Amino acid sequence: MMSYATTVAISHLTSRESEVLRLVANGRSAKEVALELSIAPCTVERHIENVRLKTRTRNRAHMIAVVLQDGWLASAPVAVG
Repeated sequence: MMSYATTVAISHLTSRESEVLRLVANGRSAKEVALELSIAPCTVERHIENVRLKTRTRNRAHMIAVVLQDGWLASAPVAVG
């Protein structure tokens, strides 16, 4: 069950932040995400940092662990292609 804090944080993510989060959670590096989304790697890093702050997590690994534990990513599959 998703915690209230994560539910609120996830609901405040932009669509781009959500997209970046899904890709990073699936093992893509910032550089790979940047290539896939046609944006700069530093922009990807900024989105990751925004998600980390919104989810109140310590680092990227903690951020992914929290959203996986709360079940958010299980309901948000990544589009392949």
